[in-house]
Amino acid sequence: MISKFKSITNSKISWVIVALIAIPFVFWGMGDVFTRGNTNNVAKINNETISIKDFIDHISVSRLDENVIRENLENNIFEELLSQLISQELMKMEIQNLQLNFSDKTLKDKIVNNKIFLDDNNNFSRTKYEKFLLENNFSASQFENKLKSNELQKVLFNYINGGLVIPKFFINKKFIDENRLIEIDFVNLQENYKKDFSSIEIDEYIKSNKEKLKKDFINFSYVKISPENLLDANEYNDEFFRIIDDIDNKILNNVDIKLIAKQYDLKLEVVKNYYPYDKKFELIYSKKNSTNEVNLIDNNDHYLLFKINNVENRLPDISSNQFRKEINLILKNQFRFEYNKKLLDDIQNKSLKYDDLNNFTNSNGVENLTISSVNDNTKFSVDAIKLIYSLPEKSFVLINDPLNNIYLAYIKKIDIVDQIAQNDLKNYLLKSNSEIRDTLYSSYDIYLSEKYEIKVFQNTIERLKNNFR
Repeated sequence: MISKFKSITNSKISWVIVALIAIPFVFWGMGDVFTRGNTNNVAKINNETISIKDFIDHISVSRLDENVIRENLENNIFEELLSQLISQELMKMEIQNLQLNFSDKTLKDKIVNNKIFLDDNNNFSRTKYEKFLLENNFSASQFENKLKSNELQKVLFNYINGGLVIPKFFINKKFIDENRLIEIDFVNLQENYKKDFSSIEIDEYIKSNKEKLKKDFINFSYVKISPENLLDANEYNDEFFRIIDDIDNKILNNVDIKLIAKQYDLKLEVVKNYYPYDKKFELIYSKKNSTNEVNLIDNNDHYLLFKINNVENRLPDISSNQFRKEINLILKNQFRFEYNKKLLDDIQNKSLKYDDLNNFTNSNGVENLTISSVNDNTKFSVDAIKLIYSLPEKSFVLINDPLNNIYLAYIKKIDIVDQIAQNDLKNYLLKSNSEIRDTLYSSYDIYLSEKYEIKVFQNTIERLKNNFR
């Protein structure tokens, strides 16, 4: 539901972009933007206020189900909706200040020439138009205002980046940067990582980390309820679900699990000192915070009736194989982390030489590969390739493959491919255009941050939230 977190004060143009493509995001790190008071308004942009009614109308137009809003109150859905509304108001103010226009005639032409409203003779069909409005629960004025708003947003973006001409050298540079032939030598570090640790090492780690290694163990009673053990039947029927409803009501009335089991001749099983190493009772363990409460859960082919009697936080049996395997894995990951960190420090300090690659060799030795472009991820991950292409010749780098194996690589040689193919020209024109456009948006962002002051009235937001709780 919540797609992105961003600061109001630092990203006003981002709101404009986000609103245009209808993806909302949430306030994050507001600082002094949130303020108290002003109980009739939810926000203020310069001297323009956004009232409670404006916000409620926006929620209504968003068509979000009330239950969805209620379930996501703690996930900042209110803040998300408000940021979306503020972005829309901000765009309106910019459009008005810039005196951008989209005439009624142009709007009419936009509608009557829309393919979805044309009949078999390519003429505008009023019937199709009205059917569209009904199916989408729009009035004509709502749809036309929304369409006009969207078109004005496009006009605003054209104002920001309109007339942009990309120099040919910029396109060529983009092509060259992404299509260099990069030859690397590399070694797989997997065999260099320590995998098994002695009993002494494991015991020492346990001794030094007793508190951190404590786990919650539970004691509980349970029974799996199915037609077989409830009714001596082979299939689910109305009587089975009637009894399930009756058990559910008894739970709501705080009837003890033993009395419920006795009434329906169900045999309770008792499990002590359980921790989900085996995953067998993982569902019950997930409810460990509901100690002494009777639970009834639909679990695929049966119902699970259970009660967690107590939870004990303690150190597991240090002699158990399962626990010692867990400690071995912790030590293994810790060794790997420290080993890689040392290598990264050596790379940063430029203390590694090409001949040092042989010190890390394993059964595969030093391998060689030529990468053909920034999109050549046949061996290494996409992020690893991007990292390689950001570095100069004779650089060391740690990279990974899709299976997350780690490699130490040396960029041996970079060859420039400076002839852009005709069929690649359009693609790199678009990429270059996108880069320059993003730079323009960043500059416009700074301009808007100085132009508009935004305040959000947190007390009002909290009061509105309470109406949904």
